[in-house]
Amino acid sequence: MAKKNEKNNFEALGNVYLAGFMCAGKTSAGRVLAKKLGRRFADSDALVEKRGKRSVAELVRTRGLGGFRRLEAEVVRGLAARRGLVVALGGGVYPSRRWRGLLERTGVTVFLACGWPELERRLSKAAGPRPLLAGPAKAALARAKKIYARRLPFYRRAGLSVDVTRATPAGTAELIRKKL
Repeated sequence: MAKKNEKNNFEALGNVYLAGFMCAGKTSAGRVLAKKLGRRFADSDALVEKRGKRSVAELVRTRGLGGFRRLEAEVVRGLAARRGLVVALGGGVYPSRRWRGLLERTGVTVFLACGWPELERRLSKAAGPRPLLAGPAKAALARAKKIYARRLPFYRRAGLSVDVTRATPAGTAELIRKKL
């Protein structure tokens, strides 16, 4: 839990947004970080699923990527209007120019940087359906690598960056806390 003077400093930051590719550890580290900072935690993908009453994969399949992005837009706007949150962003939110300005005005964004070999390992072991990884494993990972390469320059624009390649969720949360 954050100390009183530390908590006041963190409150001045606005929300803390965690950005990065899928399996970078945004949700796991975000939960730990929220507890350390005495904040509430929100996961944009989980909120999209709750609002859409289906998994992200099912929403993309039934509503298309555009329908999913519309739900995501509602969720992101709602989160940005709140204060005192640690937010795990869906992997495609921060690379979107549409959202970067809003996120930067309402808080600090932290890029959870993870090298591709480690992301590939994590993606290979990831449980649950992921729309970007549909199809044969080898082709899905090749597609994910291209998306990662396309998004990486945008992730690097975040206000802060921490290397999480070898970090545990608790270690990631502590790295972020020290940089804040």
